Amino acid sequence: MRLEKYSSVDEPYWTYGRTPKFWSAVSAHKWKSTTISDKPGITVALLSGYGLTKFNPMNYKSLRGEVKTDEQLSVINGINFYFRLPIFLCTVLLLPLFYFFLKKLFGKTIALIGFISIGLSPILLGISLIINPDSLLWLLFPFSFLSYFIFQKTKNKRYLQCAGFFLGLTLLTKYVANILYIFFFIAPFVEYILMEKKPNLINYLKESLKDFFTIALISMAVFYVLYPATWMHLDVLLGGTFLSKAFETTWPMFVIMIGFIVADVFFYKAKVTQWILDFFAKHKQKLIKIVLGIFLFLIAFVIVDVYLGMKPFDFENIIASPKGIGSGNILLKYGRAISADVYSLIFGVSPLVLLGAISALLFALKEKNRNSFETKIIFYFILFMLFYYFASTVDRVIATVRYQIVLYPLFFSISAIGLFQLVSFRFLHKYFIRTLFIFLFCLVLFFELFSVRPFYFSYASILLPQKYLVNLKDMGDGSYEAAQFLNELPNARNLSIWSDKGAVCAVFKGKCTIGFTKKIKTMRFDYLVTSSGRKSRTLKLSASLNSYIDFHKAYSTEDYAKKIILAGRENNYVKIVSAQMLYKK
Repeated sequence: MRLEKYSSVDEPYWTYGRTPKFWSAVSAHKWKSTTISDKPGITVALLSGYGLTKFNPMNYKSLRGEVKTDEQLSVINGINFYFRLPIFLCTVLLLPLFYFFLKKLFGKTIALIGFISIGLSPILLGISLIINPDSLLWLLFPFSFLSYFIFQKTKNKRYLQCAGFFLGLTLLTKYVANILYIFFFIAPFVEYILMEKKPNLINYLKESLKDFFTIALISMAVFYVLYPATWMHLDVLLGGTFLSKAFETTWPMFVIMIGFIVADVFFYKAKVTQWILDFFAKHKQKLIKIVLGIFLFLIAFVIVDVYLGMKPFDFENIIASPKGIGSGNILLKYGRAISADVYSLIFGVSPLVLLGAISALLFALKEKNRNSFETKIIFYFILFMLFYYFASTVDRVIATVRYQIVLYPLFFSISAIGLFQLVSFRFLHKYFIRTLFIFLFCLVLFFELFSVRPFYFSYASILLPQKYLVNLKDMGDGSYEAAQFLNELPNARNLSIWSDKGAVCAVFKGKCTIGFTKKIKTMRFDYLVTSSGRKSRTLKLSASLNSYIDFHKAYSTEDYAKKIILAGRENNYVKIVSAQMLYKK
């Protein structure tokens, strides 16, 4: 599973910084110093800290760009293995919970289809092999989400408590989890709209508010217990939950909404809220059609745009700079950003999964199915996904594959409902046919997983034309292989290279330089290591640098020493080029 033989771009922040800092602070009882990142990444530090029992990584922190001995490289590989192992084992052990939760919601068959989809997803497997908050976030976030809806279905308080517990762990992992506070607050109002028999609104709101505070208090308790810095400073607790940076743009709207409802309940006996909810309840069928219709339209638009040659929107160009949504008309900006988000989703899953999701949406849109439990859950999931995309866009962030990793399990769950409906038509409902379908489905997904090994995180659907990529912001795929090729060259330790990925430098024997400084103008290199994922960034940064190296040629030339193709796509590569041919005359 390449836990050892892989080099990632972001992992050094954890192996040589945040994780040792966290455990050093714990051992010294310096609780305040356990704040290691604004993410905050505490769960990552807790698990990856196992590696500290095997190695002291700080002795190797400064070696990334320096000459290394074989012994040092062996230790670096060992550090990677032992820091990654507990995170991967955690994934393996927690994965069956998807089956358990989906079974509670939908029954055995849908749960099994969903579990297979999630378990055999190359993207999800790829992120699970890396020391990063997202490697845990994609598990913990959906667990909280699914637990909440099991509670909605069964009214069993255990699942409400589960939702709070997993939300606490999710908040300890990455601040983006704060969006669940908003969703869990809004969900009871949506539930009221969808109900056939309406309860007394004031009593319902009081009960819903109790449930919300149960989730909030449990999540904050988990956050407090496992994050030592909160023991000394309660502002750290608030900063990681309700006063998080993730709320900076959405918090005012959230406060206004809460204030309005509270004022309405106390001063007008919820008459205004009642009127608003009754209005939407009266038109709930239209509401379902609009929400699901928007998502279906986005899928169709993205597919058509791709097959028209990325016109009018060039999704690759948009994703290449995810920290920004461009300029111009607000509708155009938001439409472009959200379409790019959907692009990363639908081409990051198997065509069979996409077929299942489209089938689920069409199933839910049929009039006879609109009052079914499955339709309600599909509506909730799609509503949340659109809300997530909208919130990301408001924060001026494009939801690349990694930035929306928490949505993939939800999309797989929607797909499982659709695939179940497909195999439930007439004669297809027979047990043998269903069993055969699940077997073939498993086989297809396993083949897709096998075909992109070992570059799982670089997966792209076969529906996407070969010239396009989904995951431009990969986590270092191909870096280890490039370094190994260079390490096997004669006198590798005497070589000097420039790389657009620091992950190559981490496991290369010789001298390695990254980035652009004044020194690079005078430095001489033997090879350049370039990658498709860093092309846009490198060419922008090198434009103002009067270097002797022709960086444009470094990326465009087909005269290379080695080219590592990622996940079977020629345009997705890590390339090693001789520096001699790149000198400007």
